[in-house]
Amino acid sequence: MNLSLPTEFDDFIQSLVKQGRFSSAEEAVAAGIRLLQTQESLRQEIAKGARQLDAGEAFDEDEVFAEVKAAISKIESERS
Repeated sequence: MNLSLPTEFDDFIQSLVKQGRFSSAEEAVAAGIRLLQTQESLRQEIAKGARQLDAGEAFDEDEVFAEVKAAISKIESERS
């Protein structure tokens, strides 16, 4: 795939390569795409959570925190 980027993006990518942050423009663009994938995944998870809340599928925060604290305590006790 060949891409034609606007000058400001190309300049930015080239500056990252010159700084040694990435070994090539392709590597820098791939890192940007990975961030975009992560952002899209988070957007989908947020939308899923919103749908669950709208459907009344929620957890009581006191129960959640109690479970988390219990899990942390268990892990800490196993380390000792």
